[in-house]
Amino acid sequence: MRPLKLIPLYDRTIWAGERLSALRNRPAAGEGTSWEISVHPHAQSVVANGPDAGRTLRELIDSDPEGMEGPGMGDAELLRLAFLDARDPLSVQVHPDEAYAQAHARDHGKTESWYVLDADPGAALVVDCDLANKDEVARAIADDSIEDHLCRVPVTEDDFVFVPAGTLHALGAGILALEIGTNSNTTYRFYDYHRKDDEGNERELHVRRSLDVVRLDYRGNVVHTPLDGMPKERTLVSSPEFDVILIDVTDTHVLPADHARFRTISCVRGACDLVCGGTSTHLGYTESAFLPAALGDVLVTGDCRLLVGIPHRR
Repeated sequence: MRPLKLIPLYDRTIWAGERLSALRNRPAAGEGTSWEISVHPHAQSVVANGPDAGRTLRELIDSDPEGMEGPGMGDAELLRLAFLDARDPLSVQVHPDEAYAQAHARDHGKTESWYVLDADPGAALVVDCDLANKDEVARAIADDSIEDHLCRVPVTEDDFVFVPAGTLHALGAGILALEIGTNSNTTYRFYDYHRKDDEGNERELHVRRSLDVVRLDYRGNVVHTPLDGMPKERTLVSSPEFDVILIDVTDTHVLPADHARFRTISCVRGACDLVCGGTSTHLGYTESAFLPAALGDVLVTGDCRLLVGIPHRR
């Protein structure tokens, strides 16, 4: 068994930038989202390397759930990784928790996190608003003043923010970010700046659903992760759904085996090789891999910064 690289799956979006297209030598075709690791029905990742190349990650999990996911792990624990490349701001939105998503969307709840790989000067995220309750939010949407109440958080390269389910939020303009989150694709839009698609129509809003699930008790916490002056390994978030660990590697680093659960690994600076079980898998800048639970120790060689996603059994 080896680390599994997946073929990225691209979505065209109204807010897409060109950073990721340029990095990957792709035509600038409005691709704002690149699904890097996913078993969600919306985007089924396909293995790119080794003897299982061409098979979907879903197929491999179904054929060996314990070896791939870990004992007692299931779809609710799987993680979804995607790059978001925003020239313009994303809609102001909210995601449901597990109970609401299961009851109303036949999906899992969506808790996520963002690591900023690049940002224009003055770039910012929206995280929450300054309104006291849902009635005030509803009035601000109705009288078109919601934008005046959004809480904006400045971000720069290497910043990290955690966005739990129920948080009113939006990725801002001029940002390239890696999203690590739960296995869900359910989004409810509060507000979309009255922008129009190619046919002159404003995108659908989901105000009632948004008000059902929004929480107004989280202001967001940006974690700054400079290359110097901080531990080489650091926990960026530990939540009920998952942890994200940052690891700076300057020569070698060993990721010990963890047969209790799968992990994801993403290279957000530099490049490295993942050596395991007699195989070597190259991980370049902006590439990710799925580490099955049955995998042994992984020796990382190179000069790089890695983000490791670790799910929690729920």
